[in-house]
Amino acid sequence: MKSRRENGNGKKWSNKIRKKNILKLRINIKDFIVLIKSGSFWNVFYSDAFLIHIIMGYSVKNNRVGFPSKVLSKVLNKVSALNINYILVYELDNIVKYEYLSNLYTFYLYNYRKDIELKRYS
Repeated sequence: MKSRRENGNGKKWSNKIRKKNILKLRINIKDFIVLIKSGSFWNVFYSDAFLIHIIMGYSVKNNRVGFPSKVLSKVLNKVSALNINYILVYELDNIVKYEYLSNLYTFYLYNYRKDIELKRYS
């Protein structure tokens, strides 16, 4: 049986539908780390998961990094210190953006990927 999640309206949706919604959201919002609340955890997907992995050292599984709500402030403090824009998604209709004048999302993403590739092939 497929696992199901509940959205803010009390409707249930499968993980497949959830991933589609995340991808749609991600396409519309660039140069932001998108953090999505899921129960008592926060999840980060794809390239954002890669950045959180490098910044915080959390492990990546299935292109996703998850961490408990208790450590959200710790994660956001480090992300803010690096001047990286981020978005908190509580529900698909409840999104909070945090923007910095000098957003360094692309800078860190490019440089961290470059470092990882160099380590992988050396």
